[in-house]
Amino acid sequence: MTSDVTVAAPDARQASASLTQMMRTLRPVLAGLDAAPDLRGAPLERLTMRAEVPGVASCLPLEAPGARAVPPAVSPVVDAFLDGIQRSRVVAHVHGAPLVFATVAAAIRERIDRRLLTWERPLVHRLLLASRVALGDARWEQLTESGAPLVDIDTAPDDGAVNAAAAWHPHAMRARALELVALEREQLERQLAAAWCAREARWLWIDGGVSGNLALDASTSAFGVVKSHNTLYGDAASVRAVLALREGERSPAFLVGHRPRRAVASWYLRWRAPATHDPLFGLLRVEVSPPAALLDADCPPAVRDAFTAQCDRLSSGMLCERLPVSLPDHRWDTLAYGVHAVETYLHSLIGP
Repeated sequence: MTSDVTVAAPDARQASASLTQMMRTLRPVLAGLDAAPDLRGAPLERLTMRAEVPGVASCLPLEAPGARAVPPAVSPVVDAFLDGIQRSRVVAHVHGAPLVFATVAAAIRERIDRRLLTWERPLVHRLLLASRVALGDARWEQLTESGAPLVDIDTAPDDGAVNAAAAWHPHAMRARALELVALEREQLERQLAAAWCAREARWLWIDGGVSGNLALDASTSAFGVVKSHNTLYGDAASVRAVLALREGERSPAFLVGHRPRRAVASWYLRWRAPATHDPLFGLLRVEVSPPAALLDADCPPAVRDAFTAQCDRLSSGMLCERLPVSLPDHRWDTLAYGVHAVETYLHSLIGP
């Protein structure tokens, strides 16, 4: 995937200038076409896209059944938070095909003297996603020569095949562009996570799963936190037990297989009391890289005990992060303030 790599601007002015500059680049290329820009609409990320059907998936238990009460840690266990954001807008249409300008960014904010400061430097990528078939080779080459960070939405990243069935549906192209933008954001997040784990021994809270980052293993000090639960793991009895977790309780750990990605160890934690809310209210799922010995049938008891102690310690540290509350964000029941602070910081960098 081709994109430019820059250090984030100190404020939103450069982000706005980048969009303006991109429109200037496009103007001579798109002259005479049905390419009227509409920059007043909401980012594509706010549009409702087709969601996967909720379901339950099997997993391999790593601990005995039964909820485990975990007290909040007395002092913080987590030292830093990682998250990324993306902004995508249709800046023009060519023969009905959308041209999407996107900005993705990621950063780590670390806790120093009770303040959250940026670790190292944030990363920002900018992309122009377009259909090469719709643009034509001549215009594509013209944009390439202009230095635009082009990405072909006709080409899949895995096998390079063109999806002919959806090739000319504008909304299908838009959805494909959003998928590629999300992949680029995830790449930035993995890059920062790998850099942290290579240099730091302190715990890093990663917003989202960690199964796709091959740089993370059982010796690294990072864990992922999944806030949405379109897929619940376990059999019927274990799922009912997860939904019945009380505040401060965690489920037994289990192994989730992500093919072709590596398996990860995971468990559920009731971060906040559900009260009369949805049974998924305040529910988090934690992901860590398991010790290799834990995957063996004859795993030594000392390894299992050490893993259980680590799950308890991380859960206790997560409970310590429930204050301050991330209001007015509607995800406040599962959104740690440290992650909220990263998002707010990145929004200030790339603009609306």
